[in-house]
Amino acid sequence: MIFRLKAEATELVTIMTRVEKRLLILWCALAFVVWNGVYDMRMHDTVRGYLLDTALAQGGGSRGVDMRVVLHRGQVDAIAFSTAWALGVFLAGIVTMWTYRTHIRQTDA
Repeated sequence: MIFRLKAEATELVTIMTRVEKRLLILWCALAFVVWNGVYDMRMHDTVRGYLLDTALAQGGGSRGVDMRVVLHRGQVDAIAFSTAWALGVFLAGIVTMWTYRTHIRQTDA
């Protein structure tokens, strides 16, 4: 009974080849680069919007916007958008690896 369970468990575990490991590393690196790029763009837009609102408030004599509130809202927005884009890229990588694995196994069989 124990040997049967052990055999079934080893069948479920799939060993990654060298190519699959490299693909996984490349897709993780690409997702990281996408996360950083999207985060930087969203924070840049937030800071630019804050500076524009502050300049308009000074010119019109009205009350300005609070820096902490605007930057915190922008940071939350940047984290959400960058995470969504990075997860999308990573998911594309996983699907690519899965397709590669099934294609290789079909040609080997």
